[in-house]
Amino acid sequence: MTQISKTAAVDSVHTSGLKSSLPLERYVTWVVDHRRWVIAIVLALSAFFAFFAAKQQVIINPAAVVPQSHPYIKATNTIEKIFGSKYLVVIGLTPTQGDALQPQVLEAVKRITDKLYAAPSVTKQTLLSLSSRQAKSIRGNADGFEARPLLGDQLPSSTAQIEELKAAINANPVYRDTVISSDWRTATIMLELKENPNGFGAMLSDVHQILSQENTPGIEISLSGNPVFLHQAEVFADRINWLFPIAVLVIGLLHYEAFRTRQGLILPLVTALLSVVWGVGIMGLMKVPMDIFNSPTPILILAVAAGHAVQLLKRYYERFIELVNGQQMDPVVANRLATIQSLAAVGPVLVIAGGVAALGFFSLVVFELETVRAFGIFTGIGILAGVVLEFNFSPAGGGGPKPPSAAQIDTETKPRIWDRLSARIAHLVVTPRSRHWILGGFVVLIGVAVAGWPLVHVDNSSKSFFSDSLPLQRDDNLLNSQTGGTNVLYVMVDTGEADGVKDPRVLDAIRYLQADAAKRPIVGKTLPIDDFLQRMHEAASGDTGAVTPLPDDRELIAQYLFLYSMSGDPEDFSAHVDYEYRRAKIAIMLRTNSNAEIDHLVNELRQVASEHFPGNVTVSFGGEVAQTLAVTDVMVHSKLLNIAQILGVIFAVSVIAFRSVIAGLLVLSPLLVVLSLVFGVMGYFGVPLNIPNSLISAMAVGIGADYAIYLIYRISEYTAQGKALPEAVEMAMKTAGKACLFVATAVAGGYAVLMFSYDYKVHMWLSTFIVLAMLASVLATLTLIPSAILAFKPGFIFQRRSGDRGAVLLIILAAIGFLTYSPVGWSAELEAKEIMERNAAVTRFSTSKADAEFVLQTKDGSQRTRKSNMASKLQDNGQDTMRLVRFEAPADIRGTTTLLVERTAQDDEMWVYLPAMKRVRRLVASNKKDSFIGTDFSYGDVMGHKVSDWKHTLVRQETRDGVEHYVIESLPAEDSVRTNSGYAKRLTWIRKDNFATTYVEAADVSGAPYKQFSFSDIQRVDATNGKWQPMKTEGKNLQSGHTTTITFSNFKVGEALSDSLFSANNMASR
Repeated sequence: MTQISKTAAVDSVHTSGLKSSLPLERYVTWVVDHRRWVIAIVLALSAFFAFFAAKQQVIINPAAVVPQSHPYIKATNTIEKIFGSKYLVVIGLTPTQGDALQPQVLEAVKRITDKLYAAPSVTKQTLLSLSSRQAKSIRGNADGFEARPLLGDQLPSSTAQIEELKAAINANPVYRDTVISSDWRTATIMLELKENPNGFGAMLSDVHQILSQENTPGIEISLSGNPVFLHQAEVFADRINWLFPIAVLVIGLLHYEAFRTRQGLILPLVTALLSVVWGVGIMGLMKVPMDIFNSPTPILILAVAAGHAVQLLKRYYERFIELVNGQQMDPVVANRLATIQSLAAVGPVLVIAGGVAALGFFSLVVFELETVRAFGIFTGIGILAGVVLEFNFSPAGGGGPKPPSAAQIDTETKPRIWDRLSARIAHLVVTPRSRHWILGGFVVLIGVAVAGWPLVHVDNSSKSFFSDSLPLQRDDNLLNSQTGGTNVLYVMVDTGEADGVKDPRVLDAIRYLQADAAKRPIVGKTLPIDDFLQRMHEAASGDTGAVTPLPDDRELIAQYLFLYSMSGDPEDFSAHVDYEYRRAKIAIMLRTNSNAEIDHLVNELRQVASEHFPGNVTVSFGGEVAQTLAVTDVMVHSKLLNIAQILGVIFAVSVIAFRSVIAGLLVLSPLLVVLSLVFGVMGYFGVPLNIPNSLISAMAVGIGADYAIYLIYRISEYTAQGKALPEAVEMAMKTAGKACLFVATAVAGGYAVLMFSYDYKVHMWLSTFIVLAMLASVLATLTLIPSAILAFKPGFIFQRRSGDRGAVLLIILAAIGFLTYSPVGWSAELEAKEIMERNAAVTRFSTSKADAEFVLQTKDGSQRTRKSNMASKLQDNGQDTMRLVRFEAPADIRGTTTLLVERTAQDDEMWVYLPAMKRVRRLVASNKKDSFIGTDFSYGDVMGHKVSDWKHTLVRQETRDGVEHYVIESLPAEDSVRTNSGYAKRLTWIRKDNFATTYVEAADVSGAPYKQFSFSDIQRVDATNGKWQPMKTEGKNLQSGHTTTITFSNFKVGEALSDSLFSANNMASR
């Protein structure tokens, strides 16, 4: 039994003798002396951060997981803007008996299709099914041909009618493997979703709701597509809410095993939990959501922070036992002194080790993926928060008047598995024969591991994230076998001129590219405009059944398209060509999601395009699969750069800390072993290198460097005390080495809980490789480094260290450099253009209706009041809005109506109906600067200024009316924008919490102050989609003193509104 004398409480004489002149000791002494205040401040800050941490949700922002500067992503965004195509979802309806053309299946298809047309999240112009508006049967007639819907209002019910429908589909082969499978067993609905920053769950919510209402017996409904897999990833990543408590339990049990005391259990665990709260809270404070890649961040912070706390607590117990038993000091005095001296002794290495771990994560900012940057930044912040808490909360919590009891000390000093294991390893390394085997064994191990590197393959397919046994995998396999595929590659052909697509040379090249793609096994279907033109030609030629190639006649092609418009809808081809026939889109349906196969396909199609398209034509590739290729492309480069950067920083910090290049190489040696093993195991076991797995090396290197630094620090400390090198190594192994073993086991144990999420491979990969990396890292540290030190006896081990301050300074500078480099911008530092786009999106409603009162006031106070009702509707492309305003009072302008229609790819349309003249008048683009019906708002102000027409700069951030705002300066991109808008500059104040505008200042074309606009009573009018509307708007002309105030009432969003309401032809009839 350890003997601890039971003496009275310490008096002032004792405490005064404990003061130190060292700055760190003085600081820790101050913390212990003011422990209650320190604990109160820490808990208050923790409560503040907990408020934001509790609001965190797992959301995949589609824009955050792709490199926005990559050509594939730029092309994808352009294709989405022009054609509304980006996120493909396929719905399959398969009857248990019979084919899919039976009445109950057709009724279900029509019912679902009609509901999808009304869903705000669905792109209408690309919706394709048997009953969609775009699905037309082209058939010959006396005048040439006509286009009629595949399914009319009266669904076929008789055998003859169904056979007629089959014949129509066979005559229009473009619909085989798109709206109906080749064996007629599955009817499909192909739709594309609009991007939503609230994640894939929000994007799919309308689809899920519609399908949940379908309960027709005898019909199996399948759903697949990349958004479906990514939404499932959001759902599975949310498991962290119950995995984290299990990780806390596992790490807590390991702490109890290590110390067998309440102090050893509670203090490190509470410190680690507070680190998690701070790290995740700061993440929430900066409005960065959790996603599938950074959702394990809490477990990582918990494990690393707990590890540092254990190192400190182990050192405290060593010092306390030495003071009480060796120096016969009063336990109360010894408790206080041990708390101060242990932290003062281990503090510098704690900062260096914690800083190196944080830098390992900060280094991830080199990735061109916002989600990876966010993971690195906020995990590093959480680790640094743990270091701050170790210097404040730990001494305040442990330095109280009550010291450990004799029983607790006796329990702490009893040998356990950690002592036996560290002693056994120490015996191996101090024995020369064993030491040689260890060094030789590592050479062989690295050689075998490196041989597996060429087997590593890169694959970022979302389908590979999930177990093959899940229902969504079954659905995907079914739809890939029954249809053209659930993945799509878009090829955009830009001729650079209006009607360029009608050029026979361009159509010939499209036809050749299509044929080349279609012959490949992974391609299930191609959908170009040429298929429709070919069908028109066959129908106009009498449907003889003979192959009649489309003639190289531009006028004939133009006449075919005109003839089609006589019976079809001009919007039928909007998914394939733009309004001006300048650009065409080829959709290539794929039955694979393999990155390697798709990359090979794209490279070959690019070569084919370069050989067959005219020189003035640009061909680009986009779509979801192209986005995945972009991620893969930048990930490999970023991964190599990341590894090089973090190894370089760790090497530099170690060289400065120990004043030795050899020390830097020793610290790197176990890390190189770990990197070799991780990539070798990936190669041998066929685990793909993807975004989640790419984070493992930074995690392993950042955490693993801690062990090496702690061990080398302790060996040099013992040699400085005059101990022989073998004895110093053995003692360091039994103290710091024992703590490293425990910490590695705790980190591995914490991450091992992710294996409970066995059907989600992202969690399985993380848990498996982190366990491997931690155990390999600590074993390499405890064997390789001591063996090398004993074999080569480097001089730095025998010298007094003096580089702590330099190492800490380098860590600080490197951290600042990484964080400054990061374009993540803490979410608050978004690019100005993105801020303006999100600002435009928050007031872009699917539909809206409201009453509005206009109060016009002159400089001398005279007023006039006008009343109107207003309506708006979002067009099918999800970007452009139609706005209708009809004035009801006063009587002299009653019935005056304006119609404003945005057009992304061309000039906006502006119409005004003047009842006195009974005439509808179209306004030209230059009228945008004109006053809107005599108010201080121009037509451009009412419509909203196109983001792309202006160059935007984030000039500052400031608080306005107690709310944080971005302040954006917008300058005309071209002189025509300045002329047509009437503004040379706009300065916009945008709220950071909801991206709504609160204030605008505008200068006229000469640069003089011109107008001010203020927006107040901003209300959330659509919580589901995050839409906001100011209910009061004031515009003031600074040059005339005139003011207009608009007040909205009865504001409603989402009600069904007919497109005919927004037709210029109908303005006079209302």
